[in-house]
Amino acid sequence: MKFYNRKKEIEILERFIDAKGTRLVVVKGIRRVGKTRLVREVLERSGKNFLSIFVPRDETASGFIEFLSIDLNIPRFTNLYELFKYLFEKYEFIFLDEFQNFYYMDKRVYSYIQRLFDEYRVKGRNLCLFVSGSSYSLMKRIFSDYAKALYGRKDFEILLDELDIPSVFLILEDLGIKKIEDKIKFWSVFGGMPKYYELLEILKLKSFEKIMREVFLKNYKSLLDEGRSILVSEFGGEHKIYFTLLEAISEGKTKINEIASKFNNDVNAANRYVDLLKKEYNLISRISPIFGKRGIYKLNNNFIHFWFRFIKRYEGYYEQGRTESIYKFFEREFKKYLGEKFEEFCMKLVKEGLIKVGSFTRIGRQWGKIKNKPKGENTYEIDILAINEKTKQILAAECKWKNKVNAEKVAEELIEKLSFVDWHKKDRKESLAIFAKSFSKKIKSYDGRKVYCFDLKGLERIVK
Repeated sequence: MKFYNRKKEIEILERFIDAKGTRLVVVKGIRRVGKTRLVREVLERSGKNFLSIFVPRDETASGFIEFLSIDLNIPRFTNLYELFKYLFEKYEFIFLDEFQNFYYMDKRVYSYIQRLFDEYRVKGRNLCLFVSGSSYSLMKRIFSDYAKALYGRKDFEILLDELDIPSVFLILEDLGIKKIEDKIKFWSVFGGMPKYYELLEILKLKSFEKIMREVFLKNYKSLLDEGRSILVSEFGGEHKIYFTLLEAISEGKTKINEIASKFNNDVNAANRYVDLLKKEYNLISRISPIFGKRGIYKLNNNFIHFWFRFIKRYEGYYEQGRTESIYKFFEREFKKYLGEKFEEFCMKLVKEGLIKVGSFTRIGRQWGKIKNKPKGENTYEIDILAINEKTKQILAAECKWKNKVNAEKVAEELIEKLSFVDWHKKDRKESLAIFAKSFSKKIKSYDGRKVYCFDLKGLERIVK
């Protein structure tokens, strides 16, 4: 599959390639996000002579040295310090892929590199070292822990995020996926992880349903085992605890007391592991309403969310070969999952400025309590709320994965929900937005408020 986007990251890496002196650039991000492809693409485009080394996790130092001596046709050194001293003298441009795996092979490598870097910097020697890593927690420990050898040595760090929605749509277009509905479905499963779209290229099927049937009914092992492969290497011996927590969030248990139910209602234990998932592993985020403090948790990665919701949850069925049953579960539950992802999809378009509905300083979600209402009727929720503190503009939006939506009815409901938001009620300027698969009738205004209606065709034009 051809290379897509990453213009900002390419520009940064090219700047370091063209620079002089001893420099170290770190590229980190979750597995399959495209770190290796990015660095190699930039180095290959540069035309420079470079060395690329993959660092295996389950290899001894002596085995690693022996492999490189044969592969690179270089002397066989007795230790890693001598190996790196030789390589750093021989090559100006070096890429060490999955750099965190030295932690399992020989932790002294980090001290060796620190010693060589400090020496070369004093001498002003030209050496450009790129390192990448998929373990967010280990890479953070290696470069950000004050007590570690490489603390303060990196010149720049890129946390490689997923591809944006326009890039994903372009990939799908190139793969022959034409329907906007299918594109959103694929994004809801694979997000912006380029590696997974290579699966579509291999399967050569042009519709979402056909590909999902292939994955579930034919027990497509490379994809079905993928979530476990990503996470077990990150969590190690405690992976079962983290799996329990991530599965709970994927099923809709997003409040801390709901998550605690998976830990025998031990809120302290739930808080501890949630905090680690958020800060150490960057796998979940806490979302708070724009006005309010009670937050909820969400998974950051669409594929991991999908994997826990539709694959890990039914692993017993896979072991029994009951793939038809699993596919029926998928068909029954996917619509609800897709509705949640459609809301995230629309939110991203608004936050990234692709949806032109005004200028706002804060964009998020809103929910809260309604006074003087009986239990069960005393809460409200707004899918997207945007405000501008300077101009006192406020926008409320609803996202509905439905056809023939009645825009007037939704607008009326949004106005009622806005009445529960106690922010500059007397002098604010209200507007509304409605996102849907299609409308029975679009409107441009309702009860004195501007209304923006976006159907799938309109969203497709915007993304393109």
